Amino acid sequence: MITEIITTGTELLLGEIVNENAQWLASFMNEHGYTVAYLTTAGDNPKRLEETFKTALARADIVITSGGLGSTMGDITKKAGADALGIPFMLNADESIRLKSYYEQKKRKYLPSLERQAWFAKGAVLLKNEYGSASGSVTECNGKLLIHLPGPPFEMKMMAQNQMMPFLEEKLGNQGVIRSAELPVKGLSEAEIETRISHLLKAQNNPTIALLARPGYILVRVTGKGCSADDAYHLMEPVIKQIGELLPVSSYHIENNAREDLVKEIQNNKLTISAAESCTGGLIGKLLTDLPGSSDYFKGSAVTYWNEAKENVLHVDPEVLEKYTAVSENVAKEMAEGARRLYKSDISVSTTGYAGPGSGERGEPAGLVYIGVSGPIGTVVYEEHFMGSRKSVRYAAAETAFYYAMKYIKKLVQEEREKDGNR
Repeated sequence: MITEIITTGTELLLGEIVNENAQWLASFMNEHGYTVAYLTTAGDNPKRLEETFKTALARADIVITSGGLGSTMGDITKKAGADALGIPFMLNADESIRLKSYYEQKKRKYLPSLERQAWFAKGAVLLKNEYGSASGSVTECNGKLLIHLPGPPFEMKMMAQNQMMPFLEEKLGNQGVIRSAELPVKGLSEAEIETRISHLLKAQNNPTIALLARPGYILVRVTGKGCSADDAYHLMEPVIKQIGELLPVSSYHIENNAREDLVKEIQNNKLTISAAESCTGGLIGKLLTDLPGSSDYFKGSAVTYWNEAKENVLHVDPEVLEKYTAVSENVAKEMAEGARRLYKSDISVSTTGYAGPGSGERGEPAGLVYIGVSGPIGTVVYEEHFMGSRKSVRYAAAETAFYYAMKYIKKLVQEEREKDGNR
């Protein structure tokens, strides 16, 4: 399904704020199998906004807007959308009643201007705003869908995840799932990389392969689309292996989605998780607690940056630290096991490494990270070599920790099923 995303607000055109909504929505829709073919930003001008919607509706199956649903005179998105569709714009009586109750509960006076939030295109399906006052909406006309989401980023994300996507899946069915893996290659130009994997590039279909320039290295991105995340991963794995045999690939990681896939596995299997973090400095805990409902399964993260913290909090053996250094397979193992004991969680992950830009105390390269996963079937440790800035290394380490924890749980579940089958 061809999708266009339109973010509204003159402040975006003035460069006063970063347009993170467009980036997030594009990633979110692509992950769910929708082809985002256009990204547009329009200011708060009624005529120009209406023309923008008409253009979008002529070339896309789904048009998603963000912003302009509030109660001020500048909040004109829904009216412009109705005009573009040629549909009457009218007061929704039920929404008016809901809004009055909402503001009464908030102990705020219901000013006449607030009633603007209760106006929608005729026949629009309302999308509940769980974290704000302005409802979103979906209007169908001539086989096209015009979807209005709020502008505040958190409200927009929650409505897209909890209201819009379930609506689309019920109406249009599963469009597939897209996952991407990033494979950094250092020391070769784009042209050299293209020559080495030209036969893979020519034969690509699903997964696809793209070359992207990054500071100091080239990123090879492999993207697979399947009916589920597992399908996409399985499609990517042989291509990733082939590329690794042809190019000097540093450790790859799954881009963006490993956290969500991990959380699904945790929730489906009613597990809990904790973390022990050194080089990621609390990032794993931050990313997990960014998700609503994380208190159901995330028990905590011990940020043990100094050796003394590793010893005193996680009970890492000081002799192991002295012999192998903090950045080692042995310490990653003891950190993961220590966090699991500390938080009494089912699964625990650990990260210890050199995010850069400097090297380790024994000359180890920046980007070297050990990731541990501990649980009922033992502890495994992975040695990774990430590239990029300090921030990139830390995020790659966190995302990869999520990916390995997800794989660990799948293996755990499989072994338990096999045991049950043998009883």
